[in-house]
Amino acid sequence: MMFNADSHASSAEAIAAALANELETLTRVVETLDIEHEALLGSDAARLEQAVAAKQRAIAAHAQARHARESLGLRDNLKQQVDSHPGFFNGLKDTALTNIEALREKAAVSKNANQRNGMLVAGLRERTRTALNILRPDAANVTLYGQGGSAEDTMGSRLLGSA
Repeated sequence: MMFNADSHASSAEAIAAALANELETLTRVVETLDIEHEALLGSDAARLEQAVAAKQRAIAAHAQARHARESLGLRDNLKQQVDSHPGFFNGLKDTALTNIEALREKAAVSKNANQRNGMLVAGLRERTRTALNILRPDAANVTLYGQGGSAEDTMGSRLLGSA
């Protein structure tokens, strides 16, 4: 089996620091997904707006941390690359391997939390669409929440101004 030796050009300390930073940023993503979930459950629009903004910042920070780790040559087979890197030994190696496992676990938690929130948003969107259909049948086809996670600007001023 052939491993990417690009990571061997980077110091073990730099790789370990990049892994720790990536784990920290992914932990923040999971935390913001939980806050978003609570805001969705509580129908708290102001808190939801803050949570979505915080989530977007956390995702951007995580993407930057992941890119920093990948720029050190660690793209695939992280465990094998750390295992084969000559600079990893003793506690540094154990810490890096622990962080790699934690990254894998947090990624699964993040994926599940994001899907959970998406299902909740879909349910709330459908409930709102049903209510709109009852109140104003002509407004039932308005897109309430876009695919990108924010309200789409498809409602004209006439619709917004009418009750």
